[in-house]
Amino acid sequence: KQWYQRRVRVNERVSPYLQESQQEVVDCLLEQCQSVEENFSRASPFAVGVHQLEIQRIRYMATDYLRTRLHKIEKHAEYALEEQKDQDGGEDAVLKLSPAEFIYAREFHRNFQNHLKDTALKHMPNPFNELKKSESVTAPNLNSFVFFKVKEDINDVLVDPREIPKDLTQGEIHISKFLPIATLLDQGKIHLV
Repeated sequence: KQWYQRRVRVNERVSPYLQESQQEVVDCLLEQCQSVEENFSRASPFAVGVHQLEIQRIRYMATDYLRTRLHKIEKHAEYALEEQKDQDGGEDAVLKLSPAEFIYAREFHRNFQNHLKDTALKHMPNPFNELKKSESVTAPNLNSFVFFKVKEDINDVLVDPREIPKDLTQGEIHISKFLPIATLLDQGKIHLV
């Protein structure tokens, strides 16, 4: 359980863009923390201290995970909304945003656009006082380099389009652009370090 919590958090922090939302896991962890706190009256003072430290650690990890996601949503709000809209219709769609994150991204983007119009664009001459959608979208840099560790043997992986496919052995650590290995990360065959 601890390994999974740490892995999800590290993958989210290191990847240049949002990973699949793990909101259910975060909610479950926080509920478990709350139930443990409710049972403190039956525990010894030493056990209470140990449990409080563990609860603080879990809450920190959950908060850090959520803070990282919110930062990415704010940085790439319009991109996240467009991607979510593109994925929404498919049955096999992996939605990156939870319902609450989607609402937050939509509100943040709308408020940011309104603020930009009210403070700057309305004071500019006519051809410059509109935001073109294609120019306002900030996409994450999916070509940024990341380190990853192989969780299971994988054959014929094209890590770099200029090279020949290679076999990845369990336990190896590699560096690559994010985009070629994104599907391996989604499949759980690698994790970021």
